[in-house]
Amino acid sequence: MIKAVIFDLGGVLIENPASKMKMFISNALDISERALVDRSSPYIADFQKGLISENELWKRVTKNTWNQQEFGVSIWKRAIEEAYSPKKEMFSLITMLKKCDLKIGILSNTEIPVVEFFQDKDFSMFDEIIYSCLEGLRKPEKEIYLLSINRIGFNADEIIFVDDREENVIAARQIGITGIQFFSPDQVKKDIESMTGLNLDNHQCD
Repeated sequence: MIKAVIFDLGGVLIENPASKMKMFISNALDISERALVDRSSPYIADFQKGLISENELWKRVTKNTWNQQEFGVSIWKRAIEEAYSPKKEMFSLITMLKKCDLKIGILSNTEIPVVEFFQDKDFSMFDEIIYSCLEGLRKPEKEIYLLSINRIGFNADEIIFVDDREENVIAARQIGITGIQFFSPDQVKKDIESMTGLNLDNHQCD
């Protein structure tokens, strides 16, 4: 019996912010998007685990020419502010699931400036929120899924995990979590209904 659903954030609950963030940051740093990707790629995993600061990331990306005081605030945080676009259908789905007494969580590979941005959002509907940068772990590492199981408080086979990246869904399935790859809100809703026997539109929870 499914008792909890855990969602990825970027690309699932909100529109994937990567493209808009990349454009904003490359303009702010005055480097090309290609250079930004090439120079930052070796360090993104450590940034998402909270092992290096944003300031340190930009020093490496800009070859030690970065000076945060020049901008006054986090460029990464300003970038997510520009890119943030919630998917209303997904939040409506969560409301339906909550009415059926399912616990709801977030499991996201994300960075400290993004966490700070989301602190101002009303995420009270979520029972557990796990951000990679606060745990020193990231998807698809096995340990972050085990942490999620522990935090949500149910067995792996009582949990559904929804992510837009196939490798993250596969990793969840490997430890016994039911995985759904996100393609659209309607598809995810139908998959959850099929797996749980719920009729969410008619509020039938039994």
